[in-house]
Amino acid sequence: MPPEPDPTAAIDALRAERDAARQELADLRAWLTVKLGLLHRAPGPQGITVLSVATDREIITKIEELMKGEAQA
Repeated sequence: MPPEPDPTAAIDALRAERDAARQELADLRAWLTVKLGLLHRAPGPQGITVLSVATDREIITKIEELMKGEAQA
């Protein structure tokens, strides 16, 4: 009879996959934010500047605007 799989190891593997997917999406959002000119800058504590990534909705809206502009050109 084969040994039972370790449920903790399976959960750890799923969490690692989830975390990797989240990181990839965050990287994509950050890249799109910069490329689409949507980077938000705000004053932060101790004089540092806080950079905020655009939301998915902001990114989609900007892409739709760009597509409409190309269609009209």
